[in-house]
Amino acid sequence: MRIAKEGLPFMAPFFVLAIISIIIGYWHISIIFLIIAFCFIYFFRDPQRKIPQNKNLLTSPADGKIVKIQTVESHPSFPSSVTIVSIFLSLFDVHITRSPLFGIVKEMENKPGQFFPAYKDEASSRNKSNSLFIDGNEVNILIKQIAGVLARRIKCFVEKNRRIKQGEKIGLIYFGSRVEVFLPQGLDIKINVGQKVKAGETVIAEITKREGY
Repeated sequence: MRIAKEGLPFMAPFFVLAIISIIIGYWHISIIFLIIAFCFIYFFRDPQRKIPQNKNLLTSPADGKIVKIQTVESHPSFPSSVTIVSIFLSLFDVHITRSPLFGIVKEMENKPGQFFPAYKDEASSRNKSNSLFIDGNEVNILIKQIAGVLARRIKCFVEKNRRIKQGEKIGLIYFGSRVEVFLPQGLDIKINVGQKVKAGETVIAEITKREGY
């Protein structure tokens, strides 16, 4: 099982403490340290994914549960109404985020904020977040990575003007979080509230129209 390198600073100290505990004869304490270390290994796992090779399909940017699908009439990054798909990532979900489509990262915005639990609606507008506007070949989308109440950290793997592939890893949010993807008109939404999704594999939308793009 692959592990994201960002997890090494979290798990390594507990492995060291476990070894020290065994050396000095406190093997029962070492078990506690090993359990904590393996919990971090589980959280920072980075499984391989089978990415659909179809430019008309958009895949989920994150693992987790669809908690909200909402259409808003206007958004500063889009010419007309958009559909917002909100995904909640629990501590048991993979926290690597991936690009739903091929495109270029045109804009990035890192926004400071508060740290409400990621499953609450307040997290969307008030929590610390990192947004990526991706100019795709067929449509443009916006991905918003939102920090949760625990570690409160977001790691972005890409930079502005970077060309990215569908399913490519674009970031990591630590310890419980929320990811929102803003979809323009002309897409057939393929998921429902309450559905579990996997980053890079679950199809969330299909392009049916291309007017205005």
